[in-house]
Amino acid sequence: MFEISEADKGRVLGWLDDSRVQAKLGVLIWLAPFVVIAAMVALDPLARTVMPTYHQASADWWTQKEIYTGEGGLHYLPQFALIFSLFHALPVPVSDIAWLLCGMVLLATGIWRFQREQFGPHIARVFLYASLFAMPLCLAALRNGQANAMLGAVTLHAAACLARRQWWAAAVLIAIALGIKPLAIVMLLLSVTVYAPLRLRLVPALIALVLLPFLFAPADYVMAQYRQFAANIQLCTTISEHRFADIGGIFRTFGWELPYSVSRLVRVAAAGVFLWLWWAGARRLREPFRAMWLLTLSASYLMLFNHMNEANSYVILAPPLGLWAAAALEAAPTRRFGWLAACISLSMGLLPNLLHFAFGNYFALFWHPVMTVVFMGMLIYWVRSPESPFGP
Repeated sequence: MFEISEADKGRVLGWLDDSRVQAKLGVLIWLAPFVVIAAMVALDPLARTVMPTYHQASADWWTQKEIYTGEGGLHYLPQFALIFSLFHALPVPVSDIAWLLCGMVLLATGIWRFQREQFGPHIARVFLYASLFAMPLCLAALRNGQANAMLGAVTLHAAACLARRQWWAAAVLIAIALGIKPLAIVMLLLSVTVYAPLRLRLVPALIALVLLPFLFAPADYVMAQYRQFAANIQLCTTISEHRFADIGGIFRTFGWELPYSVSRLVRVAAAGVFLWLWWAGARRLREPFRAMWLLTLSASYLMLFNHMNEANSYVILAPPLGLWAAAALEAAPTRRFGWLAACISLSMGLLPNLLHFAFGNYFALFWHPVMTVVFMGMLIYWVRSPESPFGP
């Protein structure tokens, strides 16, 4: 029988404990999927992608055509057409691969930034863990080229700036995130209630965001697109189908449907609860955990109470899941919580594909919001616990 000697075991363990090896493995976790997805995009740019919609919006903007075409078209602010124009200017599939690369690099570097100052010489190991736990849940959105991956990456960097008191950088990044998707409004509204120095910086950043389209198109065309955006969003609020992974996805799994009036009331009430959780938790946490708490609450609210939230949208929650799991594994009191958070994140990233033969695309519509609720419950316990290693 083939046996590994104790000396060989020691060499393998020593190799894995080398910080340079851990850093390379962490990078490989992101690089390997990128190479595979980039090859798939290069071979068939139109397969499993939403980027043609983004390309069309950018092309329509520069020819001053309508960029909103009902519930199947663009659901973002007009600024998104300008932002994506940086990629639209490149030929397909180079543009699509560049968009994918940008999102993946920003996600990976955002995770590294959060951990760099906190864990010092152990940064490589913690980055490896966080990447391993977060990356599987990011893959579907990255493969499809969805703007949610970019939104999750930019808000991740914005939160990292808040943890470092880089107020201007945070304000600019939050404004950019809002330009990518209006969903960033949740993080904006929560952040200003605690991070007072951010408030005045956000005012010029948001004014610049609003005025940006007027630099590239006539005022009457820009105003028409703003009105179309408002009408498009209003139309989207009426959509109710069993293809969304919000809290309603749990009910729809069992054949129930919350009436729109009740659903709206639940979202408003939940906003108040999440605001209280943010305010109460921020007092109990030191940086960067306070900023991680903000990032997690913003993402969790969107996952549970954005009624058009899809399974692939959980790329926004993936970095907080990975960050909390990796950080918890570094402290003895929270090690069990770390492993549970890691299992939750990995189950959300892997189980829908493994069980697709039995449940199709419906498993994630139930599993993702349920796991989000479980994760939030565990995290709230540790934020409030006197034994928490995340406090001041």
